Formats: sequence, structure tokens, C-alpha cells
Amino acid sequence: MELGRLAPHLRLYGLGGDRMRRAGVDVRLDITDRATVGWFDHWGDLPRYLSALRFWRREIRDRRPLAAMVIDAPGISFPFARVARSAGVPVVYFVTPQTWLWNPRGAVERLRSHADLVIPTLAAEAAIYERAGLPVIYEGHPALDDLIETYGPGGPAHDRSASPLAREEANRSAASPPYRIALVPGSRRHAIERLLPVMLDALDLVERQVEVREVLVSVAAPPLRTTVDACLRGRTRRVRVVEGDLWAVLGASDVVLASTGGNLLDAVFADVPAVASYRVDALTYLVAKHGMRLQARIPAYTLPNLIAGEPIVPELIQHDVTAAGVARAAIRLLTDEGAREVMRAGYARVRGALGVPGVNWRIATRMLSHLASGDEPHSVGLSSL
Repeated sequence: MELGRLAPHLRLYGLGGDRMRRAGVDVRLDITDRATVGWFDHWGDLPRYLSALRFWRREIRDRRPLAAMVIDAPGISFPFARVARSAGVPVVYFVTPQTWLWNPRGAVERLRSHADLVIPTLAAEAAIYERAGLPVIYEGHPALDDLIETYGPGGPAHDRSASPLAREEANRSAASPPYRIALVPGSRRHAIERLLPVMLDALDLVERQVEVREVLVSVAAPPLRTTVDACLRGRTRRVRVVEGDLWAVLGASDVVLASTGGNLLDAVFADVPAVASYRVDALTYLVAKHGMRLQARIPAYTLPNLIAGEPIVPELIQHDVTAAGVARAAIRLLTDEGAREVMRAGYARVRGALGVPGVNWRIATRMLSHLASGDEPHSVGLSSL
């Protein structure tokens, strides 16, 4: 994490997972395996979230950090932000919620009342907050640096020699049968439960038309392996489950069936054609569709499409997430070279729109400058789900 490099005396602690640990954060509590999608999925985990909120309140009260940073996950980030602000601790909201897409005024007002500094990931949302007078740091997409380090600046991956999966595919320059297909159902338990069974059913239909050599299932983090295994239980299809090595899975695959989310940016940099799926609980969908009319307001659900402002990755949403629909899109990308080339040209535009390398260094530098006071910075509390 660039904060630690810029200010070695800074102590970083909070709630998060393995990625935060690897970045040098003292993770005091890990509930990332219970992260949710939609407004109602979290009710079953409410006692655990309330416990995490109490823990956060104690940490803020006892440690009095220089600042509190909340990351994404608005369902719990906003309550955490209220706790910090009520204690007089400045709040930085990193990776701001996507509510700006359908309710920009509401997004502005909510952030104004909960955060002292906002760090959005897309130029369009940064412009909205800047026009509204919010303190904004925008330097490009924070994932850019990691993506370039992993895959190279222009995709595909520049050095896959350390991965047995990638070595097997080293001499393949284009999709050709038998195909290898990657399933990337996401990093949230409920999303995996909703999407992975459909993806597996779609594979049965794909194999009726093309020859499939192998199916790789990516597990984002070890705690999610149980959920993935439960979805695979009772199925005769053999798959290869790979934990925590998404770049190798993508680098070895001809097409990826993925949830909408950050993993699609990995597909963009790995230059692997993708089919995106998005499902939430039925009640969230009904409220969003009929109460908020989101489908008429949201131009796209996937990051590549939002960034480019055009439909680069095929999106299947809610009731359209069927085995037949996923299979049809996958078969087209496997067998139609023209469709693959169009998608990869779109990928190049997305890569160019993410900013200039060094995003996180510039963000950290500006953030520390913004938070600087008469006292030397001592600690920062972080929350990421």
C-alpha cells in the first residue's frame, strides 16, 4: 500500500481481508467472506455486521486515528463513516458507491454528510462530485497499477512463465478447439450461489456445439472455497478449481464467464473475451426495477462498458441470466473471430481510459497532504468488505 511507503511511521489497521494484510495493514477483524450483493442479502448476517460495527466503534474511540478510510461496500461503509465522524475523525471514502449512476444528487448529498474526502474511480463520477464542491481526489482507476504489473500495459500478460496453466497455453495465439473456459463467479458468497450453477449449466449447452478441453473455476479467496464446493457438489462435470490465481486462470483461457465486477478489468488486461452476468435477490431487483426504475437510468452494469461508454462486454442481467443465454454468448465469442476482435478493440479503449500509471502513489500523496495537520500522522483505520 502506497500510504505505508510514503509514510513509514503511519500505522494502518482495520477490518478487511488477505489483500489488506499483504499491503501491510493490521487486520483486526476479517468478515470479507460475508460480503453481499443487493440490499437484502445482508439481513442473515446482520448480527455479525452489528458486532463488526461495535468493534469499529471501540477501535475509533480507543485509537483516535488520524483518519478513517472506508472502501466500497456502502451498506456497511456509511454506518462506519458515521461512527468515525461522530468521534471527530475525518473520513475518506475510497471507491465511492455507484449510486451516482442513477441518483447523482442523492449520491452527492450522502457523501457530503458522511465523508471529508472522496476518491472515486471513474472520471464521470469525479466530475459530478467536483461540480458539487466535494473535496475530490481523482487520478485514474486505482486498479490500474496492479493490472499493469500483472498483465502488462497493453495485455495480454507479459510474463506468465511462473504459471503452469499459462505455460500450457504459451503457444496458442488465438482461440481454437478444444477450448478452455474460465468461470469467475465473483468474490461475494451470494453472487457465487446465484451465478455459478447457471454457468455450469451453460457449459453443458456449450459442449453440444464446441469441444471443451477444460473448465477452470476461479476462487477469489480461501474462505469462499466452501461456497464453490457446495455449488459443484453432485455434478458429474469435472472442473479444475484454482484459488487466488485469477491472472493465471485468465491467461490460460479462451473465454471467461464472469460476474459483473472488478474481475472484468482483469479480463480486459488479460485480453480474454468475457460474458458478464449479474443477479441480486428478487426483492432488491423488484425495488430497483419498479420502485427506482434503475434499468432506465443505468447505461451499463459492467465496468468496461461504463468506462468506455459503449457495450463492449455482453451483459446478462437478472432474469436474462440463463444457461441458454450465457451459452449463446460464450459460443459466439469462441467461434466468431470477428466478435473477438471487436471486443479486444474495445478492451484497448478501456485500457486507455483508466488513466496514467502511478495512480495509487498520486492518490496517497494527495491524501496525506489533505489530511496533514500540526501533528505527525500516527494511524489510519480502514474498512473494506
